[in-house]
Amino acid sequence: MIGRVHAENLLCRWCVDTVGLLMTTGVLSGLLLSCSGENSTSASPSQTESIAGMDADANGVRDDVDRYIDTTYAGQVNADLNKAVRQYAKAVQLSLVDADSHTLSLTHATERFRALECLMARRPDEFHTIFVDIRAQLLNTPSRSEAYLNADDQVKTANIPLLPADQWVTACQS
Repeated sequence: MIGRVHAENLLCRWCVDTVGLLMTTGVLSGLLLSCSGENSTSASPSQTESIAGMDADANGVRDDVDRYIDTTYAGQVNADLNKAVRQYAKAVQLSLVDADSHTLSLTHATERFRALECLMARRPDEFHTIFVDIRAQLLNTPSRSEAYLNADDQVKTANIPLLPADQWVTACQS
């Protein structure tokens, strides 16, 4: 029972942080748009990249995010964490690219939930910090943040069932 309560608290904390991100993203997007480029002669690469970004190895994760995951979660001791974070990154990337489709947004939202369950199974005590960290890497431009919000808006009334905490490890892809 305590494990279930802990898991529900983690998920509730994630929901609160997601709402906070939604509000912060709106404010930051406005600031970034109103302040961008006024004193600059050229835009930085991150400001001009597409939502999809570059994915040279076609693994479903942007190259900059791949490098970040490999650097931050390197080593044999983090192999399972590296895979779990990459699973989440791939699900978010698909959500961003397909944000205008209700059907695909629902599919990708479910994939994101499974990836988060995997991440919670792999690192329950570090989950929140890792989640916030990788989400910041994934949503590093106003257009990506807006796509994320759009994808979530597509499924705001959907009922996506969560796995019981003792089954979270089954959500991990190999």
